[in-house]
Amino acid sequence: MMPPVGNDPLDAQTSARLLKRALALTGSRERLGAILGVHEADLVAWIGAKSFPPAPVFEKLLELMLDADAAKNAPPASASAQSPRKRVLIADSREGCQAIAGVLGGEFALVPVHTLSDALDLVQSSAATTQRIDAIVCGQHFEGSQMLPFLQCVKEYRATSAIPFIGCRALPTHLGAGALAGMREACEALGAVAYIDLAGRKRSAGEERAAIEFRDAVRAAVRVRATPVKLRVLVVDDNPDAAHTLAALLRIAGHETQKAGSGAEALALGEELRPDAAVLDIGMQGMSGHALAKAIRATDWGRETLLIALTGRDDQAELARSREAGFDHHFTKPATLEQLLGVLKPERNGSVSNRRS
Repeated sequence: MMPPVGNDPLDAQTSARLLKRALALTGSRERLGAILGVHEADLVAWIGAKSFPPAPVFEKLLELMLDADAAKNAPPASASAQSPRKRVLIADSREGCQAIAGVLGGEFALVPVHTLSDALDLVQSSAATTQRIDAIVCGQHFEGSQMLPFLQCVKEYRATSAIPFIGCRALPTHLGAGALAGMREACEALGAVAYIDLAGRKRSAGEERAAIEFRDAVRAAVRVRATPVKLRVLVVDDNPDAAHTLAALLRIAGHETQKAGSGAEALALGEELRPDAAVLDIGMQGMSGHALAKAIRATDWGRETLLIALTGRDDQAELARSREAGFDHHFTKPATLEQLLGVLKPERNGSVSNRRS
């Protein structure tokens, strides 16, 4: 009987050859470890053919090599048509960098760093070379607790001040809601485009939705240009983490955002702010998103406001209820940033289109 894949010494030798090729592609064990989401010590054992990597790691390795072969065999493109991966510096502990890299995958060229001095050297040198840093993702406990000092240095140095900076909690901690809220406020006050509680979102919304939201934030930071006309967008959700994440994403894209945690708060803020658009969660406790939409449409300020529904249900009956309530657009969770930005487009006169979809 043939032994299962991974138990035969020949399997370990095969994986070792693939890992050596991957190491040559990525340039360092640290970089390869970040892409595969593993410790360097494990890489050493696998490269030495002492053991076979776990199946999920081996699958990532195969995907990496297949992508490399596809790129190698692709027809040549003109220089103007080439689209190199955006470089994202991830600053955190080794475990934190691995968690972040595991979520971001191979979409970005990740540059992991673990000390403040290394991070500052990389950021400052990127300003004077072609190896630019397109965005920074920094864990809350980078080198102990150096996230805020790092952020302050990046924003105070003129040559690097425009680099989008995203603070995050990559791994679970014992911090309560008040401490996390204070960290968000501190990050935004110092110039970060967002603070994302990745660990908290994984716990409350599940790993898949948290990963989608986090990747959206980084994509927005490196790719989305600020809109020529800022829109005032009200985000309404009784889940504080969900409201903050969505508001942060829209803020990265260039819009002015405010958050409300209930229907009553949304109506009060709407009267004061007169938003151009409002994104409403349907399944809120108390006043539902449908009831809130009807209440907004009954106000003077809400008749022309673009209303966007976010719901966990995806059926024709739910869509009909949204249209009846007065929504212009209806998206099933988890909606991507691209979907929302696709309908949050200023018209030439500065107002948003409220054409229903």
